[in-house]
Amino acid sequence: MQRYFVQGDIDNISFLEGDIFHIRHVMRLQVNEEIEVCLKGLVYLAKITSLQPFSVEIVDEIKVNRELPNAITLLYCLPKMDKLDLVVQKATELGVTTIVGVNSQRSIVKLDAERKKQKILRMNKIIKEASEQSKRSAMPIFEDIIDFKDIIKYKSQHNLIAYEKDSLHDFNLYDALNVIKPQESITVLVGAEGGFTPQEVENARMQGFKSVSLGKLILRSETAAIYFLSVLSFMLNRFEK
Repeated sequence: MQRYFVQGDIDNISFLEGDIFHIRHVMRLQVNEEIEVCLKGLVYLAKITSLQPFSVEIVDEIKVNRELPNAITLLYCLPKMDKLDLVVQKATELGVTTIVGVNSQRSIVKLDAERKKQKILRMNKIIKEASEQSKRSAMPIFEDIIDFKDIIKYKSQHNLIAYEKDSLHDFNLYDALNVIKPQESITVLVGAEGGFTPQEVENARMQGFKSVSLGKLILRSETAAIYFLSVLSFMLNRFEK
């Protein structure tokens, strides 16, 4: 069943125009057919009562929670081409809470104010679609694109940076994640193509980030982000009974 994120309150639900178009012309749903709506973190079964003007009524609350027990922030250094689209989509499917783009020394992409605004809007559109597809009840946010020096603003209780140099590893990935407890917040920092400079890693470590090995193989930027979050999601799901 199709899921949509909506606004308003339970007696006055507001859909985006794009979602109304999707319901009418893509899904071709009719009056009395049902959809799922997510409102303020809760999921409801709703029945279409009118197509023009479009309206629904709540039938029942769906008692389901697919969210991870921990808040996860992904700090991802801007990659080339459309790799950011892929990482944002998969990070949403894997349960992140917040995504922030980072301008690192080896990030080739540089955005002016207008392009940055458009990029953020596009990423949040991808997040919405991925949240609906993966049946999330809470929609993450692509919050900003920041300079590397500002990563301190997004620190959590556990702060990890993926780094490939053996001499600077504080943890292997399993040990780093195994100490995390339910409800504790986590920030993950992943580099762009070419990784981080030694200075950036040292700066991150000085701000409380622990460097983590992702294994013996050297992964592409987008693979590293998806792999890191996949293992993290797997580990956090062990808290669910």
